[in-house]
Amino acid sequence: MTTRPKYPLPWRILHLLIAALVLTLIPVGLWMASRGAAGLFDTLTNSLYSVHKAVGFTVLSLMILRVLCKATMTAPGYPPSVSRATLIAARSLHHVLYLLLFITPLLGWAGVTAFPALDIAAGISLPALPFVPQDEELAVRLFQIHGVFAVTLAILLVGHIAAALRHLLRRDGVFQRMWFSRQISDE
Repeated sequence: MTTRPKYPLPWRILHLLIAALVLTLIPVGLWMASRGAAGLFDTLTNSLYSVHKAVGFTVLSLMILRVLCKATMTAPGYPPSVSRATLIAARSLHHVLYLLLFITPLLGWAGVTAFPALDIAAGISLPALPFVPQDEELAVRLFQIHGVFAVTLAILLVGHIAAALRHLLRRDGVFQRMWFSRQISDE
């Protein structure tokens, strides 16, 4: 039996925390956008916008920590049974996910800066993103691009989750590198 290393604990915690937050952001974002498009600007809609902004900014902050983990910690290698094509696909998908997990919240932040709509709740506001002018037309364009990127991110996340479940069912050791089980072993 060969025991293989896992991702470092901080990396795994950040992975699952960011995943949970993004899986919250997507339906909240769709719900708030549909209410806004219907002209329903009430307490619920304002709360949805506030939650979306706060959680999106949190994801951006956690992604900075995630990149620091990636830069300072060693990721475990893939099991030898994983094909070269699968490795290329996995690495490519991860690079695109990382980019989208930075670009999407940055576009949202730029949009609320341009609008301006930086207030979250109880006197707490996001800082304005530097070099973004207050311009409602610009804000509308930024929110449209933010939405396209968010939908793209959601679609890619479905693929990522499907691949993770495939690896879990195949018991090839890929899923277990990121999970919280005690050890990874080839049986």
